[in-house]
Formats: sequence, structure tokens, C-alpha cells
Amino acid sequence: MIEIEERPIADLIDGIPAPAQCENVIGHQDVLERLFETYRSGRMHHAWLLTGPQGIGKATLALTFAKFLFSFPDRSNLPEHFDASLIKEDIHRQVAQGAHPQLLHLTRPWDDKAKRFKTQLSVEEIRRTQSFYGMTAGAGGWRITIVDSVDDMNASAANALLKVLEEPPKKALFFVLNHATGRPLATIRSRCQQLTIGRLQDDNVLEILAKLCVQASDDDKARAVRLAEGSARRAIQLLESSVLKDFGQFEAMMERGAKGDGGDWSAAHKIADNLSRRGQEDAYHLFGDLVAAWMGAQVRLNQQSTLSELAGWADLWDKANRSSTLADAFNLDKKQVILSLFGDLFERNRKG
Repeated sequence: MIEIEERPIADLIDGIPAPAQCENVIGHQDVLERLFETYRSGRMHHAWLLTGPQGIGKATLALTFAKFLFSFPDRSNLPEHFDASLIKEDIHRQVAQGAHPQLLHLTRPWDDKAKRFKTQLSVEEIRRTQSFYGMTAGAGGWRITIVDSVDDMNASAANALLKVLEEPPKKALFFVLNHATGRPLATIRSRCQQLTIGRLQDDNVLEILAKLCVQASDDDKARAVRLAEGSARRAIQLLESSVLKDFGQFEAMMERGAKGDGGDWSAAHKIADNLSRRGQEDAYHLFGDLVAAWMGAQVRLNQQSTLSELAGWADLWDKANRSSTLADAFNLDKKQVILSLFGDLFERNRKG
């Protein structure tokens, strides 16, 4: 059994293996083949920006390819195609345990005093590359840094990373993960080869759920996969929280045009109570993302509506997002944010 590395890693889901522990990548074979062909040709760029939605396996992909490079430091011994099964067991074990001397995986650090992960990937973390690249590369091999993710960096950290990318050490390789396409500094993008990582196919997500032995009914799995939109992480979160049930109740209320009568507010309060409890921050944000996507779908389904009706949906979507952003920034009452959202939707249904 492979042990989880001692240094805590942000964004892990309890009971689910860390990306470094995964022995293979499900999906994204086209991306792995492109990286492989670039390496085989001897034209490996020193920095790659892996862009795609959160939870689709970007970290797993980067770590798996790093293991492959460590297993094949000599290009003359390469197989014809990328094959994760050829990764050496000792290499996989070292990376899985966070003990490979030529790999640096940078994530939001753990705050011992606050007993939680910090909200940003700080400049101090990026500066760990100085001592890392100050070491002599073992046997002339690659030294690989995974920045996970650029979305979490503040301006100081971004500038520190830019400086390293502008003057890369010999045989250094960077995988910079990016969830939101607009976040990285243009200067960072300009120093990287960009690879857009597509959403996983539904069959891929179902395969991941089966491999991880996620327990749920077939109906719940199918519904979670539909709502996950190609993100295995989101599908797991839906199945291991109350969000799938809460959002199902939300959809049912909206489909019957709930106006705040009878038990509507009682149901709304129950959902808000579930999502605003301590420790339910991820569930709260996931519910918000699903509702935002639902609003977007209403606009697409009602494109024949008047401009004022479509503008009303746009205003409601914008108000919901601003309320959520303010609640996060100023630690406001999340329950009230959810109830206000329901109030706006009930009002819209009353007006027809």
C-alpha cells in the first residue's frame, strides 16, 4: 500500500487517492501523446500551461508524465507510444510518497497555526524553486516543478514564477496548471506552451468512479456525471455530499414554478441549513456553481423570449454571483445568500 506523502496537499477529497498516487490517466491520451512526441523529438519546451476546468485530471496527467520522464531519461530507449504501464515501480512509489528528489509539487500550503490550508499559493512557495534548482540534477536528468495552480497565486507569486520561467535552469521542466483561462499573467502565458485539456467524456468519469469504488446507485451516478460536466472531482463531490439531493430538490421546485407558497420556504430553509453548516464550504460553492449553470441553461432554452426577459435572467445570474463573491470576501452569512437567491427566484416565478 502506497502511503500518502507527509506534506499535506490542498484540495484532496477524503478517501480519494492523491493525483501522485494514481498509476494511470483516464482520458486525455491525445495530450499525453503530444507531450511524448515532443519529448521524443528532442524539442521539449521548458514550460507547459495545462488549461482546463478543475477536476478533469490535470495534476494526475502532469504527475504521470513526470514519472514517465523519470523512467525514461534516455530518449534512445523510448517505446513507440506513451504507455503509463512502463513507468518503473520504484519511480511511481517515490513520486506517490512525495519523496522523489527531482520533483517539486507546489500547492497552497498548510497553515499550522490556523489548522487549515492557506487561500493562496504564496511567493514563499514559488521561492522553493531556488533551493530545488540549486541542487545538482541526479544523473543529468530532468528536474520537474508542478505549479498547482496558477489560479491560486497572488501577484507576488506570479511575478516570482515569471522570473524563473524567463531564466529556466538547465533540464528544468514546468507544468503550470490553470483552471480559469483568464487568470495567468500574459507574460506567464507567453513563456509557456499552452495545452488545452478538454473535459472528460461521461464514460471516463464513470470509469473513474468505478475505479475509486465510489458507492452510489446507478441513477445517482448517472445524474452526478451529467451535472459534473466532465469533472470527475465534481462528480465525486456530488455523490459524497448532500448537494445532489439538495440541487434535485431545487430543480423540482423550479420546474413546478415555486413562488414561495406553502412549503416552498420550508424547503428553501432546509437546503440553506444543509449548505451553510460548518465544514460544508465546498458543498456550498458546488451548489452555487450548479445554480449558475442552471440559470445559463434557462437563457439558452428561452432564446425566443423578449430581450427584457433574457436581461432579467442575466441580472439575476449577475446578482447571485456578486452575492456569493461578497460572502466569500467578507465572511458573510452563507445561509442568507442562499435564501436571498430563493427569494429572487420565487419573485421571478410570481411575475411569470
